[in-house]
Amino acid sequence: MPIVHYYRETEPSHSLLPAICESLTNLGLGDDAAKIASIRTESCFNVQLEGGLSATNRERLEWLLAETFDRSGLRLERSAFDCSTSSPCCGGGGATFAAEFGPRMTFTSAFSSNAVSICAACGLPQVSRLERSLRYQFATTAALSPEAVTVIKGLLHDRMTEEEYATPIQSFESGAVTNEVVTVPIMKEGRAALERINESMGLGFDDFDLDYYTNLFKEKLGRDPTDVECFDMGQSNS
Repeated sequence: MPIVHYYRETEPSHSLLPAICESLTNLGLGDDAAKIASIRTESCFNVQLEGGLSATNRERLEWLLAETFDRSGLRLERSAFDCSTSSPCCGGGGATFAAEFGPRMTFTSAFSSNAVSICAACGLPQVSRLERSLRYQFATTAALSPEAVTVIKGLLHDRMTEEEYATPIQSFESGAVTNEVVTVPIMKEGRAALERINESMGLGFDDFDLDYYTNLFKEKLGRDPTDVECFDMGQSNS
């Protein structure tokens, strides 16, 4: 299913640049921090469509996505960052680098669930998923070191729920393959089986947990647990 991209420039937080420079300085990268002149930000709305949109429906979708008081700022397939490094809009003459972060492909975000519901209520059932990614452009007096770029990217997103989009995404397919559910043979091997999966999956069970869950499944429930159940128990303990 095709994905269309709508871009909307946003006002960066006043604390963003000082916070990044402070973090770089604290890590011994003060020279890189001094090179950052400014930061621009924008949102990208990645809209997955099941079928085409009529002119009326496209206008309706753009009405939902546009900024209320700056409707002309919404761009279809054209980022505000799409300009040369020598252009005034990119800081003029210096170096720039951009990065984009959005929800991981493996799950639909709460934002998308709400957005799709709103679109459906507005007569846009063609919108099957709508994820918002955040884009950053740094204007610098000189190129930043690779270490500084890595640190900055780490500060700009949550690695547990978000990932970097190296290019505008064309599909929400993650390529992830679901593993088969595995049964842990506690009934046959006892605690040793639980110790083995505890080590391989990093569940963090201590001696008390190992004894407790072995007894629970072997003596009380009379069955083997699955690796999914073991993972869930590990999360419950954390």
